[in-house]
Amino acid sequence: MSEDALLPFVDAWGVDIDAPPRVVWEAVLASAPGARAGVARRAFAVLLGTDPAASNGLASHVLGAERPGFTVCEVVPPITYALAGRHRFAAYQLVFRIDQRGPGQSRLTAETFATFPGTGGRLYRMFLMDAKLHALVMWSMVRRVRRRAETTLRRQGALSS
Repeated sequence: MSEDALLPFVDAWGVDIDAPPRVVWEAVLASAPGARAGVARRAFAVLLGTDPAASNGLASHVLGAERPGFTVCEVVPPITYALAGRHRFAAYQLVFRIDQRGPGQSRLTAETFATFPGTGGRLYRMFLMDAKLHALVMWSMVRRVRRRAETTLRRQGALSS
């Protein structure tokens, strides 16, 4: 685990998914922050001064892969996928955990750990948390993973019928 593993816990968001862990794992890799680093994300990364600032070209499932604002710091398929990063106002880690709940059933939990140093960090945290922006982003991310995993499973079932 990276040095960021010691960051304080912020929150966790979870959803039950009608798909086995291997399918959820692939959906996490495709939906995780930085998976699609478009112009807006790159501009946001520059504005915040993220580290890392850009992609290093490694595939998202490879330890050390970098996307704007995130470095892959733990990969344990299909159980744990962790990203860490920092910018002017925070150091953070996002950990995706996938638990099998039953045949073809999984639970995805996205945990956030972070520190917000200095006055700028405190203001940033207040803005992020009080405005519920972090909650909105996290909830939408776990729902996007659920939608992708369940759609993939339906398509696989349709193809094998």
